[in-house]
Amino acid sequence: MPITLNRHSSVPLYRQLVNALREDIVSGALAANYKLPPERELAERLGVNRATVLQAYQQLKSEGLIASHVGRGTFVCASDDRQGGAPPWQILFSDYSNRFTYHDIAAADQAQQAPDAIDFATGSQNPADIPDDLLRSVSIRAFESADFHTTQESPIEGFPQLRELLADHMTQRGVRCDADNVMVLSGAEQGLDLCVRAFVNPGDCVLVEQSTFFPALQAFRSADARVIGVPIDEHGMRTDLLDGYCKRFHPKLIFTIPTFQNPSGATMPLRRRRELVETAMRYQCLVIEDDPYGELCYSGHLAGTMDTGDRSRIDSIGHGGVSHVGDISDMGNSGDASGAGDASGAPSQRPRELTPLKGMENAGYVIYLSTFSKTVTPGLRTGWLVADSHVIARIAALRRMIDQHTSSSSQLICMELLSSGRISRHIGRLRKIYGHRRDLMLDALRQYAPDGMRWSTPLGGYYLWARLPDGLRAARLLDDARHAGVTFMPGDMFAVDEDDSSHIRLNFVRPDSRQIAPGIRLLCDTIAEAAQSADERGGER
Repeated sequence: MPITLNRHSSVPLYRQLVNALREDIVSGALAANYKLPPERELAERLGVNRATVLQAYQQLKSEGLIASHVGRGTFVCASDDRQGGAPPWQILFSDYSNRFTYHDIAAADQAQQAPDAIDFATGSQNPADIPDDLLRSVSIRAFESADFHTTQESPIEGFPQLRELLADHMTQRGVRCDADNVMVLSGAEQGLDLCVRAFVNPGDCVLVEQSTFFPALQAFRSADARVIGVPIDEHGMRTDLLDGYCKRFHPKLIFTIPTFQNPSGATMPLRRRRELVETAMRYQCLVIEDDPYGELCYSGHLAGTMDTGDRSRIDSIGHGGVSHVGDISDMGNSGDASGAGDASGAPSQRPRELTPLKGMENAGYVIYLSTFSKTVTPGLRTGWLVADSHVIARIAALRRMIDQHTSSSSQLICMELLSSGRISRHIGRLRKIYGHRRDLMLDALRQYAPDGMRWSTPLGGYYLWARLPDGLRAARLLDDARHAGVTFMPGDMFAVDEDDSSHIRLNFVRPDSRQIAPGIRLLCDTIAEAAQSADERGGER
């Protein structure tokens, strides 16, 4: 049974072994009932780790090509010449799709599919927050003002008028760019997928926050990237550690959500933003900045530490070595602590803290992604990317293979929203509503949280990040909470390479204001009961 493995190939060794054995079995070179070498023996013969052989054998067993018998060994199965039956899915699915962690997707669906529960889990806004007339009236105006029936298909980069409006919009947010630097997308996740296709080779290292947006983890893993988590604290990624991570792992990309991070809600201080950009440029590493929540700011001062109900602790110094006094001076004089701003919806003075990373360099190292789905409606699957013209050209070429352009009608709606100022007024309204809901959740936690529970105080965005009392496991708690009538997202969903069973993510935007205090009370009662029950048993919680 001669087998040769190529250690210089991008194909994993276990996969090469699977392919070689499968070919020999299917061709008949290895006959039915042929006894394969024990795992340890074959590993020594090939000069590989025993786990490599074990993984290959498990794959072949799942395909029905070999079988193990206790005390006898592993044998080639007899060929089954019968026609029909279910397709051999494990063989038919690609390596790309097999690298997805489907249990994460199933866990997310379980948390979100609780129709009768108070929903703190789903990562979208409450549909009731979208005024009935907003999209209707905007759509009518958009289609009346354009010759819709004779409108040509959009260029793959988006309508020029919309790209100009988005460039102006980004300039107001501190990012100087031209329309040529903007691409309109069918949602920001499409932009992330295109960036992965454009830049990530199998084995490339990608640095992310230790807890991060799990579809991003799926996208990087599907490309067979090596995903490394950088520790975070209440102020986001620990950029004081970033130089060491870059020196050791030589990353191709850094993926970050610096503003109102998902899931932690943390906002990266201006000093850390500068440090991240400078480090990336020093190591010639690209940065993908995901900014879906950046305009949903509810406070004009730095917040985000873990709270235990004591208001005096909210603005304490973080663990990342960032001086709180320095952070405050970086913010500018925000004036209105609510962040609601004037009638147009813009803050009276935007905190410098929220300047996108893309606004802090002009060499092209930062690729910026955002979307209308978090500020207008989840159904408006339109986003945009801001990048160097070389990136725009390459991504446009890749996009032609999967999606010719973003929906023309969606683009016309977004053009009307931006040009009429309706989107600014709408976001100003959301800031007031969502800021109020955040405060309701914080007040409820201070009132009902059991001993040992801690939580963040986010500056904006959708999410509050809570740490459970010691010993409780979020995944186990979820079933109890669902039965009690409330749901949340377990922290495990967002962890890079280790379990995070001690945290839960709570969306304060999704539920109605009247549901928040009752929902938090149900959740906290469930947590307290689980902790008491575990204490009485004296075992694991």
